[in-house]
Amino acid sequence: MKKLIIISFLFLTSASFTINKNSLDAKNRFKIKSVFSYKNEGIEYYRKEINRAFSLLKKQKKKIDLELNKNEKSQILSIAFPEILRYDSYSDYLETSSNKILYVNEGKTASDFSTGYFQMKPSFVEDLENYVANTESLKSYNWILIQKKNETEARKERINRLGNFQWQLRYLKVFWYVAEYKYQNIDFKTTQDKIRFFATAYNYGFTKPEKEITKYQSVKKFSPEEKPNAEKFAFADFSIDFIKTYSSFFNQ
Repeated sequence: MKKLIIISFLFLTSASFTINKNSLDAKNRFKIKSVFSYKNEGIEYYRKEINRAFSLLKKQKKKIDLELNKNEKSQILSIAFPEILRYDSYSDYLETSSNKILYVNEGKTASDFSTGYFQMKPSFVEDLENYVANTESLKSYNWILIQKKNETEARKERINRLGNFQWQLRYLKVFWYVAEYKYQNIDFKTTQDKIRFFATAYNYGFTKPEKEITKYQSVKKFSPEEKPNAEKFAFADFSIDFIKTYSSFFNQ
């Protein structure tokens, strides 16, 4: 009887070890496969998320055609396209509801949050307004400035605009022309080089030093998934992919 118990125990232990070993092997194989897939596919690793973002933007084509010139449409859209990868209407609503009130009452130091398709922040719009207001060559874009209102009213108007896709398009368009003026002395070898720099400036901050923006172009810190272990690429990698893959749709 004792022998039978011992044999049964050894059998169960062996079976358990085999199952655990197989389970670990399966996990390791999956992990290796995922890493290999990421390295092998590159940005294609996120094609599902990229296609979803394109679908969201495609639904806004009428507004895009109304606001942007045909020749520059896809280029302007490309610089902010990566932000749409992270956009979620439900989360956006929840996150902005309380932040709006805080920003209107106390300003960007109290609340500076990303909102809308292009994940624009109030501080970004304020910087854009200030740059346009203080640059004589850009006075034709003074229409983005909020006139004849006190600070609280201006912040409220700014927030209302940010909640409107058409206004985000307008801000993005003005940013493009600000970037063209601000970085006119850079000798971009190709259109893609220009888009990569402009997209990085949009993401990193166009008020930052030019050298910092140049350096940040290759930094792989952006991912459609806001998870600690998500595979990351340079922000502008997704902008370049947009130009290569989807620009023909918007250039029609």
